[in-house]
Amino acid sequence: MAEPLTVSRRFCRTHLGHVHYVAAGPDAGEPIVLLHQTPRSVDEFAEVLPLLARSHRVIAIDTPGYGCSDRPVTQPSTADYARAVSEVLDAAGCARVWVAGHHTGAILGVELAASQPHRVAGLALSGPVYLDEAGRANLIKHFAQWHVRPDGSHLSEKWEKFARWVDDPGLVQRIMVDLMVAGETSEFGHFAIAAYRMEDRLPLVSCPGLLIYGRRDPFTSHEQAAPFRAALRPVREVDIDGGIFLPNEAPAAWAEAVLGLVG
Repeated sequence: MAEPLTVSRRFCRTHLGHVHYVAAGPDAGEPIVLLHQTPRSVDEFAEVLPLLARSHRVIAIDTPGYGCSDRPVTQPSTADYARAVSEVLDAAGCARVWVAGHHTGAILGVELAASQPHRVAGLALSGPVYLDEAGRANLIKHFAQWHVRPDGSHLSEKWEKFARWVDDPGLVQRIMVDLMVAGETSEFGHFAIAAYRMEDRLPLVSCPGLLIYGRRDPFTSHEQAAPFRAALRPVREVDIDGGIFLPNEAPAAWAEAVLGLVG
């Protein structure tokens, strides 16, 4: 019988407050770092983490403002979030890592690799969205900060939105919990990437890469990902049956793809 997976939960003091992260798996080798999308938490990788941790040390980080991490007082930039990730990696003793990020987390991974190329062995970008001027203008249209309403209608409105994307009501509930924990600053992560000049930063990235597409993800496509293919060398591309919440929807296929990059 296989030994049960031991997951450690830790906090690290960063310039954006205390950041929560979980770690699991053997210590040998370069770790895999998991970065979730806005407004999720490490719960986005609940099914993936034990699959990856069979053979690799895995660290999943609650981005500042999400999950159990402190909320930033003011709006951070993408560079601020990436710096907080780096501070967690310093505290965890990780000099060099493989980074796997989903949606917003993928963009944080790009910035981490651009600002600290020595630290990133390779990038798995799940749901990759390229953000030039046109991309930023298109993205920001989808996000506005919600606020608590006296009649509670903000809850049903968000439930109905997520239920249009996800068939499993249990997963909708998990997404709702993350959203409510993030509260009325839940869109900070989206606002940060909507101001991120990826066209200036992506050319600074030079490492192996993986592009993971959910076949039912409306925010990403092979066509708009050409700049990633130019920057990441070598690069592989994988299509998985799933949508916006791909690591939860198809964890086995997602983990297999990431392990194909890491080796």
